Amino acid sequence: MDGFVATKLDEFDRGKISRRKLIEALTLAATTAYAAAPTQAQAQQAPKLKVAQVNHISYTCSNFKQAGEWYGKVFNLETSYVRDTELALTFGKMGEQPLGVTAKDVPVPFLLCRTRSGPPNPRTAGRPAPDAVIDHIGYTVADFNRERAKADLIAMGVKNVRDGGLYSLHMDDPFGYDVQISGLENNALTDG
Repeated sequence: MDGFVATKLDEFDRGKISRRKLIEALTLAATTAYAAAPTQAQAQQAPKLKVAQVNHISYTCSNFKQAGEWYGKVFNLETSYVRDTELALTFGKMGEQPLGVTAKDVPVPFLLCRTRSGPPNPRTAGRPAPDAVIDHIGYTVADFNRERAKADLIAMGVKNVRDGGLYSLHMDDPFGYDVQISGLENNALTDG
C-alpha cells in the first residue's frame, strides 16, 4: 500500500495525474484496504500457521528398496540415506534455487520410502483407521513435454502410463500407486 501511495503522489508531483485523480486513487486504495483487513474477531481466530512448502512425503510400501529404486530412476532423484527399513530421496540439492527462489537456505523436500514391520507404529496406536487417503501425488517436472515423457517412461518399463490432460501424465509405481507428472504450466485450474 505504501508503494502505491508513493507512486500516486509522485505522479501528481510530476503533473501526470490531476488532484482529482489522486484523491480518487487514494480513496479507492484506502477503501479496498479497509474492506480487505480482517476484523479484530477474525484476526484472533485466524490460523497462526501458514505452510511454506512440502517438507517430505512419507510413503509406506512392502519393499522400500524397490520403491526407492523406482522413484530414483524415474525422477532422477538422489538417495540421501538408507536405514534398516527406510530410505530418503531428495528433490534437488541444498543450496539449489529452483523456480527462481532467491534464498540459499531453502530446505530440500524429500520422499521417504518405508517398510513397516514388527509392532505397530506408536504414533498411530489407538488412533482410528483413517477415513481418507491421498489418491495420487503430482510432481512438477522441468522442461516437461508430454509425448517425450510418455515415450521415455514406456521405454523405462513404467506401467500404465496414460494422459492426464494437456499438461500431465499419470502412471503406476511398482506398488500400483497413481503418480502424476506435470509441467510448470499445469495447476489445479488448468488440468484438474
